[in-house]
Amino acid sequence: MSGWTLVHCSCRRLLLGSTTQPTSEANCLNIGGHLALVSSAEDLAAVQTFIKSQGLGGWNGVWVDGSDAAQEGVWLTSAGKVMRYLGWTSGQPNEGTYANCMMLVGNEVWDEICDRVDDNKASLCELRITI
Repeated sequence: MSGWTLVHCSCRRLLLGSTTQPTSEANCLNIGGHLALVSSAEDLAAVQTFIKSQGLGGWNGVWVDGSDAAQEGVWLTSAGKVMRYLGWTSGQPNEGTYANCMMLVGNEVWDEICDRVDDNKASLCELRITI
């Protein structure tokens, strides 16, 4: 499929543009995917390398799948499943009920305000294929 890249066993695509995390999920759905689920430390490293290869580095925020909006401290995928890997940067999550969505920022994994929009955000989509 055009525009998708194999990154650590998943087809992923970076969508540029400022948006909220819920809108990012909708944008991914519109192209046949979902927000990307980072499933391991190895996956996180591969994703970070991919993001940098697409020209994003530094402190650009990239939305990925994960939220604890339903219950504080219980991180779920957009499919409603408990996340097995979180990969938080030391000191994260740190904003309690204020920030409920997962974001990659540089080489770090942060919690962020789901509806926050600024000029340095993108969305990482993936095709979820069940075998």
